Amino acid sequence: MFSRAWIFVGHESEIPQPGDYVVRRVLDDSFIVVRDESGSVKAMFNMCLHRGMQVCRAEMGNASHFRCPYHGWSYRNDGRIVGLPFHEEAYGGEAGFNRKGARLLPAPSLDSYNGLIFISMDPDAPPLIDYLGDFAFYLDYYTKQSSSGIELRGPQRWRVKANWKIGAENFAGDMYHTPQTHTSVVEIGLFREPKAEKRKDGNTYWAGNGGGTTYKLPEGTLEERLRYVGYPDEMIDRMKEVWSQDQLNVIGENGFMISAASIFPNMSFVHNWPKVEDGDDVLPFISIRTWQPISENETEVLSWFAVDAAAPEEFKALSYKAYLMCFGSTLCVRMG
Repeated sequence: MFSRAWIFVGHESEIPQPGDYVVRRVLDDSFIVVRDESGSVKAMFNMCLHRGMQVCRAEMGNASHFRCPYHGWSYRNDGRIVGLPFHEEAYGGEAGFNRKGARLLPAPSLDSYNGLIFISMDPDAPPLIDYLGDFAFYLDYYTKQSSSGIELRGPQRWRVKANWKIGAENFAGDMYHTPQTHTSVVEIGLFREPKAEKRKDGNTYWAGNGGGTTYKLPEGTLEERLRYVGYPDEMIDRMKEVWSQDQLNVIGENGFMISAASIFPNMSFVHNWPKVEDGDDVLPFISIRTWQPISENETEVLSWFAVDAAAPEEFKALSYKAYLMCFGSTLCVRMG
């Protein structure tokens, strides 16, 4: 299943400069996701051509080259091999091992949407936009609130004793759990609603390889409803510029705001608006998660904070605070 799907491995904002890289995993395969010296984004197996040793041990950083710690083979950050110790003595030079064209193995398929980087282990995978299908309509709410796109912080990472499918399925549309599981966030005052039952109001939807939930907003105009969840006018103006009329109508005419969602198989989103300071004012935050299987009963969770890159700095800071208070790993531990 994982070998045929498109799997999220990072965002372009995580590797903004040439040489920036992150190391990400798809099941047991490790990948270097890097911006090479020409500015192109590449994803390569984190595996030396010689004996399969990982050539990059750090989780993120900046490097012009990657050097295997086993026998010292080295590669440019675009994957091309440039160093092979004792090439003549050990291999008989180019006649024994031709370095021309040799490079770290690329991911079979690589594609992106709104800066989100995906890989597929299927070299004949359909284009990512076809795989996303109708869910791209909803994905824009999380990842395209202005022409600048989003930027990510993180990821936070932790492990839970649970099967990976539980989280992915829960985010894909389980509104039934909300008044029970999340009662505590209402009781401690993180949300303006006085009763947890209010948080069940909304719709579920399924759109191709993704689906999720929405909250029902109070009556009002598009602008009033976006202000209700904490967006300032300057951000609302940019949303009106980049979202289609149909996307605007979901909020302005139908009164629904996107909340949790999942893309098959293991990528999830959440959009919420808790109170971060005294008073009734709220601040929205967006988070992206992946559910990485460790075994049938253990999952590694990666959680990123996402925010519109053009948002005011004060908004970014308070939105990050809202994420940490309402959805970070420390809250899970504190309330566990």
